[in-house]
Amino acid sequence: MNHLVRSKPNRTFLLFLCLVFFLSCGKAQTGTSSVSPSAEAKATEAAMTVDEVELPTPDPNAATACAPVDTPEPVLSEPEETPSAEPAAVTPESETPEPVVTPVPVTDEQLDEGYLDAWFDDSVLIGDSLVAGLTGYVTAEKDKGHPCLGNMQLVGASALTLKKALGCEKKERDAELKYRTRYMTVSEVVDAVHAKRLFIMLGTNDIRWYSADELTEVYGELLRLIKDKHPDLRIYIHSVMPMIKKYAQEIGVTVEMGKAANEKLRAFCEENGYTYLELADLVRDDEGYLTYDYSAQDYRFHLNGKGKAFWVRLLRSCARDEYYAGIWSPEEIGNE
Repeated sequence: MNHLVRSKPNRTFLLFLCLVFFLSCGKAQTGTSSVSPSAEAKATEAAMTVDEVELPTPDPNAATACAPVDTPEPVLSEPEETPSAEPAAVTPESETPEPVVTPVPVTDEQLDEGYLDAWFDDSVLIGDSLVAGLTGYVTAEKDKGHPCLGNMQLVGASALTLKKALGCEKKERDAELKYRTRYMTVSEVVDAVHAKRLFIMLGTNDIRWYSADELTEVYGELLRLIKDKHPDLRIYIHSVMPMIKKYAQEIGVTVEMGKAANEKLRAFCEENGYTYLELADLVRDDEGYLTYDYSAQDYRFHLNGKGKAFWVRLLRSCARDEYYAGIWSPEEIGNE
């Protein structure tokens, strides 16, 4: 009989082994093995051969860190258009600038000879007895064979005033201007003559009754009525005539009254685009009255032949001024 007796395993030791085994299994499941990564890799490499390694096949639809999902495409802005410079204006070769015509100077001698008298062919001069007196002078000059104011029409009425002329224009009284056997208003004479220019000599018979302001007011109303019917008519207004000193004192007209009226008339013409003709200064003396050298024999305010010659020269000077201003040219009407 075998007396060898096998001893039972120690229970404490067995429990220890079970605990170690349990702990080893838990670490393996949680990936927290106590074995270092390098040691584990080496063990794996040793257990596998190169032929046994299988490389994973890349999934083309899988997202990667270098290509984020839903990356917005860049927005390309349209390049700004640089405005192109406008081409310089090209002047056609056929278009050449018109040459500037310099008026040929006209001397006083040429004026007196009637060089520019054709300018008066479509003009009319209307006024009081001063105009009636000038009519006789112009007719006498033409009878001598001297050209004088072309075919200008002169229509004057004795004692005609601005107030009367306005009343006739407004049909408040009978017309007093007689033209070719008919009595007419200022507008009717302009129509009959087909005038482009209207010269007026009025106011000398009014100055004893009306102030300078009243005279210009009447002038303004009269000319408005005329311009309404003839908007293209050019207007020329004479100054109020000075008087012989004795006569002026008899009717109560002073030099200051005449000068004030003419200053108002000048300003009135400038404001309304009319031409003012200063005849008074050409025939007055140092005191401001009409000089005896230019006075008719009635010694009131009418002019003699020498004074009327100054008046004609003034009218012709007006034609020269507009010629120099380029408003008209004598060549246009065949007067060379």
